[in-house]
Amino acid sequence: MLNLIRGKLMATEKQIAANRANAKRSTGPKTLAGKLRSSRNAYRHGLTCPSPFDPLQVDAFAQALVGGKADDHRLPAAAELAQAQLDLLRIRSVRTRMMEVILQSADVQGLHQVQALDRYERYARTKRRRALQKL
Repeated sequence: MLNLIRGKLMATEKQIAANRANAKRSTGPKTLAGKLRSSRNAYRHGLTCPSPFDPLQVDAFAQALVGGKADDHRLPAAAELAQAQLDLLRIRSVRTRMMEVILQSADVQGLHQVQALDRYERYARTKRRRALQKL
């Protein structure tokens, strides 16, 4: 039950003790092996790092989108669109490779990793849609 002091709700001593006990249990991995494993969570497929595309490739793609005009004011939006499209192609390539491995090994557990790619694809599609709206 909460206490009312000076018009403010205050937690009881029992609630405070329970919160402290919960906080002690949920502080992440304690062993070195657990810390190393959890530190690698974001590096499963490399999609969280900046895209490895050559800036000249992105610029050429953007130039083609705006009709080859180097001084066009739409060039930054076209570059965003090109980057998002290249990201989508990269994500789909990773998904294809993962599916090939899963089909060859009949590993059903790998399907969860493929499903996790949906988040990256949704984000890239959102970036592409916003860049299209700017154009």
